[in-house]
Formats: sequence, C-alpha cells, structure tokens
Amino acid sequence: MKQYPEADISSAVDLALACALLQRTQTGDLTHCPLMLSPAIITNLLITQLESLAQPLALLIHRVANDLDFLVEQLQFTAASDEYTGFLLSLAQEQRRQDSLRFSLTRSDYFMTQTDGLRQVEFNTIAASYIGLSEKITEFHKIWGNLQKETWDLLPNQPIAAVADAFVTVMKEYNVLNACVLFVVQANERNVFDQRLLEIALIERGIKVVRASLEAIGEQGEVRQGHLLLNGEIAAITYFRAGYRPDELESKIARQGRQLIARSTTVSVPDLPTHLAGTKKIQQVLTNPQLLKLFLDEEDIAIVRTAFAQIYTLDVQIKFEGKMMLAKEAAILQPEQFVLKPQREGGGFNLYGEDLRQCLQNLPAEAGNAYILMERLYPPVSPGWGLRDGKLWQGQVVHEIGQYGILIAHGDRILTNQAAGYLVRTKLGEMNEGGISAGYGHLNSLVKSNT
Repeated sequence: MKQYPEADISSAVDLALACALLQRTQTGDLTHCPLMLSPAIITNLLITQLESLAQPLALLIHRVANDLDFLVEQLQFTAASDEYTGFLLSLAQEQRRQDSLRFSLTRSDYFMTQTDGLRQVEFNTIAASYIGLSEKITEFHKIWGNLQKETWDLLPNQPIAAVADAFVTVMKEYNVLNACVLFVVQANERNVFDQRLLEIALIERGIKVVRASLEAIGEQGEVRQGHLLLNGEIAAITYFRAGYRPDELESKIARQGRQLIARSTTVSVPDLPTHLAGTKKIQQVLTNPQLLKLFLDEEDIAIVRTAFAQIYTLDVQIKFEGKMMLAKEAAILQPEQFVLKPQREGGGFNLYGEDLRQCLQNLPAEAGNAYILMERLYPPVSPGWGLRDGKLWQGQVVHEIGQYGILIAHGDRILTNQAAGYLVRTKLGEMNEGGISAGYGHLNSLVKSNT
C-alpha cells in the first residue's frame, strides 16, 4: 500500500479544513469530517446505470405518495407494530388531502457488486444529508490529487446549486411575499456545517432561512389562514433535517410541532405521504413486480428492477438452500446472508449475524411486522486510505453510492425530476454499518475508469 509521510497527513487535514469539510465533535469542538484520501473507482457502465435510475425511482415514490389508500393498506400492520410509523400514518390519514405543491429531495443508496451492477440498499425520503459536504469532498480530491500528482478523472458533483435552485422554484410556486424556509433541526447537531452550506446558497439567492427544533415549532408556531408561522415568519417550505427518529417525537410539544407542520400549507420536504413512501416496508412491497405496475410503465419497471435487492417479510415462504421455509427461519439458519431492518432512519439500527439470529429467535410474532429482511449485499473490497481525527488508517474498504434526486410537482404537473449529484460513503469491509454521522463511514468521491 502507498505510504504517506507525516507532512502529507498534516497537509491533508489543513486542506480538509480549508475546503469546509467540517463537523463538531461530541464535546462541541471543531474537527474535519472523516474522509478518504483515495477516491472510489466507478466504471462508465455503472455511471450509465446510476443515471438511468434517478428519474423512474423518483417518479415511483411520487406516485406511491399520491396513493394514500395504497400506503394505508400496505402499512397498516407495520403501523400496529411500530408506534412511530403509526403516528405518521394516522397524521397523514387525519389530513387526508393531496398537497397541490410537492417538493421531494431524496437519495437512493447503492452498493456496487461484482456481477449485478448497482444494488439498492435503501431509498431515503427524509433528511437526505451530506448535500453540502459531498460537493466539498469532490473539491478536496481535485486539489489533493494535484498535490499528489494523481491523474484522477473525477465525476463532477455539484448538488448544492441544484438543490438551492429547486428551493427557489418552489418558493416562486408558493408565491407568498417575504416568506422564509424553515429548517427543522436537532439540538447539538454535529453535522451542522453540511446544513449551513445549503443555507448559505439559499441566502445568496435572496431566501431567508430560519432554524428551529420540533419543540420550538410546537411552542412558538401557529397556523394562520393555512400558513405555518414561526415568530411571525411565514414558512413557505419546511425542510426536515430532523424528525426521522422516534425519540424526536417522544415529547408532547414535539408532536404538536409535527402536527402544526402537517396541518398547514407549508411545502414539507418531505410531506407525510412521501415520508411514508420511503419506509423499509414500502421498499419491500415495491419489489413485487405486480404492484410496480400500479405506478410505472414496463420500461421504467425494467430499469428500477435492475437495482432491486431481495427483500422479504418475516412470515413469507421463500426457497432457501433447496427447501421452502419461512424467511425468518432462513435468516436464523444463515444469518450472514441477511440484514434485519426496522422502520428506522439515521444509521445504527440494522442487525447482522448473531445479533440478527438472537433477535429473531426472541421476537414475538406480533412484533414481526415492524421489520423486513433483506438479502445481505457483499460489495467487492479494495485498498483505501482514510483520515479520521487527524490520523491516517489503511485497510480493505467498500463503497456505498447515494444519488440525490429532486422532484417538484404542482398539481398534475411535474415541474422538475432530475438527479442532483451524489454521495459516497466508504467504510472498512468488515464493518456492518456505513453512516458517517453514526461514526462508521468516511466521505468520498468517484473517479471514472473504463475498466
């Protein structure tokens, strides 16, 4: 493996800080984000597949979100087993209105496989993070490559402008003078600089940004003539960078804040149906080609199914090792071939290996609807050099690629449906989870290769 002298490591840290690759430590200090010094390699064939998936997947989620009856039917048992999903579904049913203006900002995550191209890990419809820092790591690698005399052909990555311009479009469609964009945020957010990069881009476009927690919205917010107001400011757009974990809705005041947003005309990113369309359960349901026909034509179905992994409910019969058995039984028998996923976002919730087996062996039957089983994907490993807390490490790594998508619809008109850059998270091959904020992954970018 390549060796970096101590001076190079110090230069890399300085460059990361200069490129705004910043985050807070748990004690509130400033440090650089975990990052890779060596970009991930992607072939032109995989780039073509990635580009082909963006629009049909966004359209699929949009149409699923438009069909609240479908969401209720598919999520009813999950909602009965999972209080958080139940709260969101009840709130969506209570409102039971079709927002005329929808703004979806999503990210579809994939592993690169040896033989099957890109395989989807999940589709994120809420708080699709690292829009800002994913652009900055590409800038970092452009400069770092020059310093190291590398000839990397980096895949361009500029999501900040694309996303900020989409906010401008939606603000114009909402058409209320002097309205603001409300960022729903968590207290003591370590990844605040990623959010600030988008905030700066909005301010540069003449848009005021207000930041508040769900608790603050519950305490200080109100709905007046349909508009969501916070301290007298009309929120044309409410952009969720929080609210995706059950513990964020434990307090009564936080739930009041979430309800105020849902009961107003603010353009929520995402709205409740889109949030629900991104649940693990709906991802599992949409692997059924017959149900896909409700939402997509044959051409788009063929495209999205190239990336779909096998996903099961616990009680479905599957053929495994030449025998028919329950998916739950197969996972207990060979847990290394599966991932057990609850209806959770944010990283650190999935179960693998012996933890998966023990969970399934002790899981009450009535709680099974809160989980799905997914085939475990094993992407190829390659050597990598990472930087965390100012220290260099070397190892065999795998890469997860996320593609951002923007969809804006007003009534029956789709105004925008486009890809908007990418995120690469790199981790050691033996690690299960890959979230950067969760402490597992490292920011990375893509370098093109013909081989």
